[in-house]
Amino acid sequence: MKVHTNSKLFKLPLLRRYAAIVLGRRCFVKGREVSPRLLRHELIHQEQMDRHGVVRFYVIYLKDYVRNLWVYRNHDQAYYNIPFELEAYARESDESLNERIT
Repeated sequence: MKVHTNSKLFKLPLLRRYAAIVLGRRCFVKGREVSPRLLRHELIHQEQMDRHGVVRFYVIYLKDYVRNLWVYRNHDQAYYNIPFELEAYARESDESLNERIT
């Protein structure tokens, strides 16, 4: 996974509150400094995209977010209960993923 720090993507209103996003094989990070834990979290999203396909990943992700938003009526709860996020948070401390980050 290629990492791009200090990305201008995070000036977009929908991304301002996030620290990083994976688009295909690239990880865009908001700041100059990035923690290994954050990179592992984003790498797990890349693995999920490999499993499901990029387009299907985003369709499922958005569908789950919208469904959760309907259930919880709260952005944070909707986001943190997306199954892809639950998996990424559960696995982000797995240091064996570090070797896949360039």
